[in-house]
Amino acid sequence: MEQLETLSLGKGLSVQKIIEFVHLLEHYDSDVFFEKKHAAANGKSTLGMMSVFTTIRIGDNVHMRVKGEDASSLRSAVRTFLDDVEREEEQLGYWEEEGAETVEQAMTASLNSWTPDVRHVAKSYLKTTRQ
Repeated sequence: MEQLETLSLGKGLSVQKIIEFVHLLEHYDSDVFFEKKHAAANGKSTLGMMSVFTTIRIGDNVHMRVKGEDASSLRSAVRTFLDDVEREEEQLGYWEEEGAETVEQAMTASLNSWTPDVRHVAKSYLKTTRQ
């Protein structure tokens, strides 16, 4: 019997997490497919999963179709994996950290030349990204 479930995701997965996800799904006999808008991927295909999961934005829905004898345990494993990913704090690499710092410095330096609306958005951004 085929089971359909809609997952609401808060963010996309990194390439490393997609690879871990595919390896997890490979342990199950059931077939699993993920669909987002007009893209669909076999859950056991790394490239297919990258095409779907690297483009996820906050609040996007992904439909999961599972067919097979161990479908229930596969669905449970998927939910657990994605919940764990949502809870993890994202670690930035050296170049990503440098890029974020450069953007923050540029925004802070240019606050005086922006309109009040743009300044408000920039200040909000800076407040949420500083640790």
